[in-house]
Amino acid sequence: MNKNILLLQVGSQLRKSRERLRLTLADVSRRSGVTVAQLSRIENGLVDPRLSTLVRVLDALGARLEDIAVVSPRTVAIDEVLVRREQGRRRIERAGLGPSDVAARLDRKDRRGIRTASERRMLGTHE
Repeated sequence: MNKNILLLQVGSQLRKSRERLRLTLADVSRRSGVTVAQLSRIENGLVDPRLSTLVRVLDALGARLEDIAVVSPRTVAIDEVLVRREQGRRRIERAGLGPSDVAARLDRKDRRGIRTASERRMLGTHE
């Protein structure tokens, strides 16, 4: 995961925790000993805080490291993607929803009274 995105996500989680408690940056600063400016930079993802600083902020919020943990998305190998795509195609075909049968679609339109002569000419199918 991109480090900048991670910092933004951690900062966002800290801000949400602080706001949930209805604390100002000044309140957290007094409780943690971290300056308001530094807290603001952390919440905005502009700095990579030391673990010791992060722990002091979390203590001030009554939170734990797990509370702000960011889960990185699971990566999937391309082979697995291709296998799943093929399995999906097979399921669709078994359900009778496979690739469009143009002639059958036009026949259904004809039965509903929709004119299809021009479509048939463009597609090269005949009535």
